[in-house]
Amino acid sequence: MVTSIDSSLLLGIYQSRYGAAGSAVAASTTTTRRTTPTAPWNQETSAADTSAAVKAALAGRKFVNEGGTVLDIKGASADYRKLFALYQGLGALMGVAERAGAKGLTSLEQTKLSQTFARGLSEISGYVADLDVDKFRMIQGETAISAKTVGVPRTKTEYVTPPLVSGSSENVVPAFTGNVQFDISIKRSGSTVNVPIDLAGMGGQTRSMGNVVSYINQQLQAAGVDARVASQRIAGTAKTTTVGGKTIEIGKNPDQWALKVKVAAGETLSFAASATAGAVYVAQNAGNPDPDGKSTTQDSTEAAQFLKFQTDTTNVPSPLQPTAEANWVDGRVFAKTLGPEVKTIREQVVGSDGSIYMLADVTDKVAGQEIKGDQDVALLKYDAAGQLVFARTLGASDEASGLGLALSADGKIAVAGSVKGELAGSTNGPLNSTGAFAANTDSFVTLFDAEGQELWTQRRGARQGDEASEVAFGADGTVYVSGRADSAMPGTSAIGGTDGYIEAFKADATGKVQTLFTTSFGTAGADKPAGLVVDGTSIVVASNEDGRGVLRRYDVSGGTPVLTSTRDLGDLQGGQITGLAMDGGNLIVAGTAGNPSLNGLTVTNAHAGGSDAFAARMSADLSGGGQVAYYGGAGDDSATSLAVSGGQVWIGGSAGTDLPGYPDKVGVKDGFLARLDIGTGTVAWSRRFTGKDGRAAPTAIAVDTTGASVLDRIGLPKGELDMTDSSRLTAATSLRGGDQFTLKTGLGRNSTITIDEGETLDTLAQKIRRASGFQAKVTIATAEGRRYLRIEPTTDRVTLEFGPGKTDKNALEMLGIPEGIVRKTKMADGKTVPADGKSMLYGLGLPSDLNLKDDLERKHALAEIGSAMGIVRQVYKDLAAAANPRSAQAAAAAASGPVPAYLSNQIANYQAALARLGG
Repeated sequence: MVTSIDSSLLLGIYQSRYGAAGSAVAASTTTTRRTTPTAPWNQETSAADTSAAVKAALAGRKFVNEGGTVLDIKGASADYRKLFALYQGLGALMGVAERAGAKGLTSLEQTKLSQTFARGLSEISGYVADLDVDKFRMIQGETAISAKTVGVPRTKTEYVTPPLVSGSSENVVPAFTGNVQFDISIKRSGSTVNVPIDLAGMGGQTRSMGNVVSYINQQLQAAGVDARVASQRIAGTAKTTTVGGKTIEIGKNPDQWALKVKVAAGETLSFAASATAGAVYVAQNAGNPDPDGKSTTQDSTEAAQFLKFQTDTTNVPSPLQPTAEANWVDGRVFAKTLGPEVKTIREQVVGSDGSIYMLADVTDKVAGQEIKGDQDVALLKYDAAGQLVFARTLGASDEASGLGLALSADGKIAVAGSVKGELAGSTNGPLNSTGAFAANTDSFVTLFDAEGQELWTQRRGARQGDEASEVAFGADGTVYVSGRADSAMPGTSAIGGTDGYIEAFKADATGKVQTLFTTSFGTAGADKPAGLVVDGTSIVVASNEDGRGVLRRYDVSGGTPVLTSTRDLGDLQGGQITGLAMDGGNLIVAGTAGNPSLNGLTVTNAHAGGSDAFAARMSADLSGGGQVAYYGGAGDDSATSLAVSGGQVWIGGSAGTDLPGYPDKVGVKDGFLARLDIGTGTVAWSRRFTGKDGRAAPTAIAVDTTGASVLDRIGLPKGELDMTDSSRLTAATSLRGGDQFTLKTGLGRNSTITIDEGETLDTLAQKIRRASGFQAKVTIATAEGRRYLRIEPTTDRVTLEFGPGKTDKNALEMLGIPEGIVRKTKMADGKTVPADGKSMLYGLGLPSDLNLKDDLERKHALAEIGSAMGIVRQVYKDLAAAANPRSAQAAAAAASGPVPAYLSNQIANYQAALARLGG
């Protein structure tokens, strides 16, 4: 993609559209005999001419027409005719893209323009590929002296905590004061050595970074292990102030110091503390989504955040307040703002090792991984200290949303959601074979192993839109999914409106995934599933149906679900169920209701007014009885998430006005976290908080009853330090097995390289070497903690041409390799020329995936086409200079005229559009 538009492109688009002078021909004087034909950009072009070209293209005429290109000098090289024909074809393609931006177009007209644009791009691609010229060479892609792939994380050897102290490393570190005791376990050669650390053993020494590091290392050395700790200096940044609208540096902030753990080869480190407390992890959106109140502007300050709270202080002192941390509340361990690529976090769950799995929607590359479409699903794993362990993307070609997340007893992870367009790795595609699926979403479920490596993906779809929103594991590994569909799912009959559905998947002995059943449920209205749990050989689903909360229990022991009981909680009066969980033999339901008395439930804490959050407990068989505790104030409060662990019931959500214990607002829009004792109706623990711009909206919570300890103060995670990541390209990138690209060496045949499921950088390097006939030099380099491939020709005479795979299987973009030619160059007469001694090689840099699907993509296409037209003009300029060297300087001078202000503004708009595209 184009990342910037320079002045040459600005001038180029101006010349291509409006006939500005600027060629060697135009620069020639009347006394100089013309040696080159007049270029089309030096001929007057009217709006009518452009309109006629677009009409001709829409009528099905060819974009590139050599026969229609007239040269005004007899005997001129055919190279000029072909060059001008290509230029006019690009101009027609630009005209179609400009026409697509006109106001008042119907959807039929937009479709026709998009189809014509795709046909024109394909025609131009074919023309360039077959271009036969004498004085130059041209390719559609880019030219470079080497190609570099995306990076894959290498095995880490160091773990660095957040800063613990400012100033000198000899200052007292607040995190080291008081009772600081924890254990470091080192596993090596099949045995484990436990090293207890108790800073009381330092006696009267100052607990500075330097002294504590020395003390810990003494204990490690005495235990005979190789692991060590060290201090990590973080240089102070510039201190600035603003005076008269100018930023002035007024000094330097002090250095900061962090603790660094150095892991020796062959050793695995784990951390544990004997004294623990409960922890709750909160995902939320913080900031103002529309600060200026104008929906047409892109000025949101909203960002996803990851927070950790310590929920009791019986054994562990309350967390320390970080210096100048915004919106801190008592008990908050950390608050991390995630990158702008993370749009929202839908679900969270705590693993058996204390790590936290998140399901997020992302709109740009995450953890160095490119995404294929506008939005993808990312599975993110964090340790208990809030550091990212790994990220896994789904690989959707258009748009996907993650809605459901579950963790099995053996560490497998299932995610479910909706997808539009193609989905890499799915074993069954969209139901609608006519192509109408592109406008609707389908349901998907993906299973990962404990290392985050994709095991399988299933895609299921109704002819209209559908999505999978809930997922759960059975004890035998069966994956159960619940969702909703606007028409009948495969194997079912429509009930009416939007129906709920449940499905089950399981891999057989050969690894092939079987769909065990699909069943629909609901009413003739709009139904929305809101929870799914497994209870032995039964499953329970929650659903919001016509304003009511409904629970259904199915016996699945026979392979086909049999409805055994139903429970209607009644009219929620504007609210909805938002969570479902098991607690022993009981069912926990959470949600929001305006109704102060839900059907069959004893109220243990009364409804306070408006809409209140609630948590209810009842028998898992859905028989009568049970209790409900409301939580809220006089305003409208809502529960957005539920977590149950160790008998504790937690809800998170958004506050209206007052809350129990919090009569006043903290910000404009506050979030809350509360632990409810449903049996007694009491609030065992709660916090009200806000975020950036006074706005916080919790989206997911997860609980670890032993997740907080003194390790939090130091910035160390509980459990094993996960220092390795999968070396598979299908795990570290959005590549999937079956993705392809082509490699051509010189005049040889195209070789297709296919990505395997277990592909690594090492195996890919060998494939590239072999496909090139060992004429490609492929080395593995390391930079900034990531390994990548560097590819270059072995000799001056070798060229390596990389081409894309099929549209839905193109591996080049995900690998980070540009489409085009890699060749060696040399300097000759002050110019960079091909080292193979052949004619000059030009790359149009015209992506093969340009489209007009929305205005941003259209403006991106315009910029890319304009850049390609600039390359064509450069070829002509070089040919003219070679034919008449004396006129070259005059030509350059004529080409540097001023560009009108209106065109500068138009290009600025294109540049802004590209910035919003992220590339």
